[in-house]
Amino acid sequence: MKPHRMDARILLCGLALIACTGCLPEADVQVRRLPAPPPEQPIANLPRELHQCNWTGRLNQGSCVHASLVNHLRWLNEYELGERWRATYSDGEWDTRLRSRLDAAGIDYSYTIKADPRFLDWATATRRGAILWWKPAHCCTFVGWVEREGRQYAAILDNNYPGRFELTPREQFVRLWAGYGGFALTVLEDPASSLPYRSYEVVDGSR
Repeated sequence: MKPHRMDARILLCGLALIACTGCLPEADVQVRRLPAPPPEQPIANLPRELHQCNWTGRLNQGSCVHASLVNHLRWLNEYELGERWRATYSDGEWDTRLRSRLDAAGIDYSYTIKADPRFLDWATATRRGAILWWKPAHCCTFVGWVEREGRQYAAILDNNYPGRFELTPREQFVRLWAGYGGFALTVLEDPASSLPYRSYEVVDGSR
């Protein structure tokens, strides 16, 4: 029986140590919630070092559609897919063949061919952005609507001029976009996370 009494004493000591864990007084720290910053503008704010420049393909044509799609895929955390796409396709492209190639690759997407601004509203609200026909015989990456002094502008990443975003007033943009064919397409993947920010601070004198 003696070994059993020794085991019981060890068990009681262990239970006492567990019960005492966390019993030391904690510092009285008070924190204050900080307001969230305004939404990032543009919402598809692809870093400059990831901006894909237009390139000349095997047929000596520009590859603006594919360059725009590569930018779009990079924003959607599909960097490897974007690199494979860039290595596979080049030269000129049109909307029906682009959709066929996306279908063949098993890539989900949504699109419009009617210059419907509600499509771009949705692309902005979901933080995905889009690619679209913009400028004569050209394709660019739409990176969202932005607000400037009470007016709304379309923010465009032109693969002929990487490293900056071009702004065009909404009404003018929609009218010109329709004149260029009205096509836009968004790949249905999750966009990059929002920029981190400090959400709280310690109140002075709380410690």
